[in-house]
Amino acid sequence: MSNNTLNRLGSVLNGTQRSIVLVLTVNNDGTTTVEHSDGTTSRVLGDNFETGSVYIENDRITGQAPDLPYSEVEV
Repeated sequence: MSNNTLNRLGSVLNGTQRSIVLVLTVNNDGTTTVEHSDGTTSRVLGDNFETGSVYIENDRITGQAPDLPYSEVEV
């Protein structure tokens, strides 16, 4: 693989990971347990929001997200 192709692939894969998650619990250590849309849970940094949906970026809470309906359609 040429160096140029490798650099292009790296720029695509190393991007910031953003998603909307649901707050489950705020922990005493400055982290929050959240639930992703696929049902998995994880701990992220930040304890600013106690309920609702939040935006996370690279496992850090970045702000409040609107609580919008969600549905998945299989094609």
